[in-house]
Amino acid sequence: MLGVTYYHETIRKYVAVFGTLFNDINIQRRNSAGVITEQIKVPIAYEAKDKLILRMRAGVADPAVAATLPRMGFVMNGIAYDGTRKLNTLGQVYAANTAASSSTLMKQYNPVPYNFDFELTAAVDSAEDGAQIFEQIVPFFTPEFTCSVNLIPSMNVKPDISIILNSTTVEDSFEGDFTTRREIIWSFTFQLKGYIYPDVKSGSVTKSVIVALRMPAEEADVPEHIILEDSTDFSINYLLLDADAGSPDATGLMKFITEVSSTGSGAAGIKSRLTVTPGPGDVTANDDFGYTTTREFFNDNIDVNLTTGLDVTL
Repeated sequence: MLGVTYYHETIRKYVAVFGTLFNDINIQRRNSAGVITEQIKVPIAYEAKDKLILRMRAGVADPAVAATLPRMGFVMNGIAYDGTRKLNTLGQVYAANTAASSSTLMKQYNPVPYNFDFELTAAVDSAEDGAQIFEQIVPFFTPEFTCSVNLIPSMNVKPDISIILNSTTVEDSFEGDFTTRREIIWSFTFQLKGYIYPDVKSGSVTKSVIVALRMPAEEADVPEHIILEDSTDFSINYLLLDADAGSPDATGLMKFITEVSSTGSGAAGIKSRLTVTPGPGDVTANDDFGYTTTREFFNDNIDVNLTTGLDVTL
């Protein structure tokens, strides 16, 4: 859209994170003495509930295609915008561009909040197996489980994502003859509160800050100054600078000029200049660096040629 092609794989990562939460569930089989005789890791796949049931029923006619139980499957079955978590549309985040030159950075507008609905299905052939799976899931959702996801590595975006357990149901089919396979289906519905992120843009980095102080020309009109709030009709208080703040030859008081002053008041040359740059000059945003401050004073009026960046004498 709008001529920008990008893909952060955000939904793919949400699906992977959700499935990873349940990929280490095990059930244990015990004998009459309570001794563990078998431990089975329950496999999980991205598979809808209906398809999982069809695999179970197909095994009656053809055991070669039957689904081995216990087994779990999950699917994302809904996406909805969440206006309650909306962020400032014009808000941006910034990160250092380590892959490019040190004079650029990366920026990205705030993401859009969306809720993703998931359904987890556990198919077992005994009530005991289903109870073990249930007890290994629900205690961790109270009712939400929060995990950090590295969604945009280049921007170091690692939000905390909440996964909420909404409901749990169980279906057990008792009817049928001895040839019918028993179906016990546990269903868990979840809601993942995620975000969808816009494209990443590149921007320039401020490598130096230059402040030039100018002295109004003698023939200029009297400039408008900043007047303090405690001034009266009989006494006007100005915001003043010490004379030493200007060039070594400065005398008298120095005042701040407002934008409403005449053109001549601000057209005078530079008398003092302050330059602040990070040091060393080849630092990047993630480096440990300081600042170098340079102060310059000029007895002759000078100005800066905006095209060449060089000083010129007026």
